[in-house]
Amino acid sequence: MGFLDSLKFSKRFNDDEDEYEEEKNNGEVYEDDAVIEAPAKPEPAAPQKPVRIGTSVKLDGAALELKVVKPERYEVVPQIADHLLNRRTVVLNLEASNKESSRRIIDFLSGVAYAIDGKLSKVAVNTYLITPANINVSGEALTEAKGEAEEDNGEYPED
Repeated sequence: MGFLDSLKFSKRFNDDEDEYEEEKNNGEVYEDDAVIEAPAKPEPAAPQKPVRIGTSVKLDGAALELKVVKPERYEVVPQIADHLLNRRTVVLNLEASNKESSRRIIDFLSGVAYAIDGKLSKVAVNTYLITPANINVSGEALTEAKGEAEEDNGEYPED
């Protein structure tokens, strides 16, 4: 007896299990008067200062989307990471953040870039380009900035 024969054999015995019995309600109508209210969403704490997360640029209607962000505090970094996880290129401008925040932001986002197989490239002083794996970037300015970054011995940006 082959595999298909065993399936046919088991199908014959399981046919009676497929029957459906309806529950009889004898014409009675039940009404549910209970109203369930959804719990109110807690109000998120207002940030100390309005933070401009970024500007979005779409190129030629393609799937490529570029986010320009200028974080002032480390607390907004998870929102920037979400852009990378959604396969968007991020231009990170750290001019508005202090040295310690800049260091933490770069550390976190370089970890995100590594996790998604992306790249973090320094394109100017306090400006970085973070690309997901599906984006390749090349150019003269990028090569020059890479050379300058190597001369900096990998130090973090200055205020």
